[in-house]
Amino acid sequence: MLSFAAGSSTPKWLAVSGRFQFGPGEQFGLRSLLAPLPGERLPDPDQAGVTVVVGIDAPLAFPARFVSLMKSENQSGYCPPEREIDNVFAYRDCERWIFGQHARKPLSATFDRLGNNATLAMCMAQALGAEGFQRVPQDAGGSDRAVIEVYPGIAKRGKKKSDRAIAPVERHLPDSVVPGTDEYDAAICAILAAVFAGKGNALELPDLVAPRAGYNPAEGWIYGLPAEYVRAWS
Repeated sequence: MLSFAAGSSTPKWLAVSGRFQFGPGEQFGLRSLLAPLPGERLPDPDQAGVTVVVGIDAPLAFPARFVSLMKSENQSGYCPPEREIDNVFAYRDCERWIFGQHARKPLSATFDRLGNNATLAMCMAQALGAEGFQRVPQDAGGSDRAVIEVYPGIAKRGKKKSDRAIAPVERHLPDSVVPGTDEYDAAICAILAAVFAGKGNALELPDLVAPRAGYNPAEGWIYGLPAEYVRAWS
């Protein structure tokens, strides 16, 4: 968890995930995501003026056509595409956007091993919704508690999980995190969430790319740094 004290432009790391997995019977919610670092205390999200953005590295929605298929709505006119990324039952418009802009093909929430993480992420988003968080862009804006979908891989210098983040991102990461680990990727997610929360200038990073016109908001959006910016630092 990356935090900015009131009136400060200097980021501070307050917490990390304890296990990067959920145990049987564990209740989802903001506190289940984080474990305070030694000597630190988590801020009260109910305190006036506190903005909390959670960046989740997993799909927060299934492809709209897949949802329609599961509802037994007529898909008889569907024709298989030449490219797998164009399969509307497997990939969302935002994933095709990532593929076109960053030359990275995300895993499919419906066809790949990502399915388990995706359903957990969606359940977590619902639990956070009960705590006043809004999924962006699916829900109406204006909340100081937001849940966004991010993809740390597109902020890296290469296409491997073990690759380092681009220099403008990596310089903000804790010294203790190691490339190729879940902790490293989670720290990247926190940086992206902080940019979304309006701390891009303090971090000297550009705004995240907003949903493109004509894309289905019900499918969500993968927020990331502009592709041309990442390429310039790769």
